Amino acid sequence: MLVVGLLALGSTAAGVAGYADLAHAERQARFVCPDGERFSVAVHADHVRLRSGDGVFTLAQTADGRFQSADVALQLEHDRSLVAREGESPKTCALSRDAV
Repeated sequence: MLVVGLLALGSTAAGVAGYADLAHAERQARFVCPDGERFSVAVHADHVRLRSGDGVFTLAQTADGRFQSADVALQLEHDRSLVAREGESPKTCALSRDAV
């Protein structure tokens, strides 16, 4: 049920590309987790761009409609998301109107 994977894009160029990617997103959403973590996603046809305090990450869409990369799994459902990072328990995060 979870998709695992997340690749960090650590350069300034990657950050700029992340902003450009937002302009082409099909939809965008922000989430807040029970532990206080906040992140946003820009959803595209075949991937999502996840932006958090740790950086900007690209997660590929899997055949079952979830998103993943090497360290993070993300499942989006209406007003919540299920996110799991390698070595951590999955957590359900709620849709938020607050900035990340």
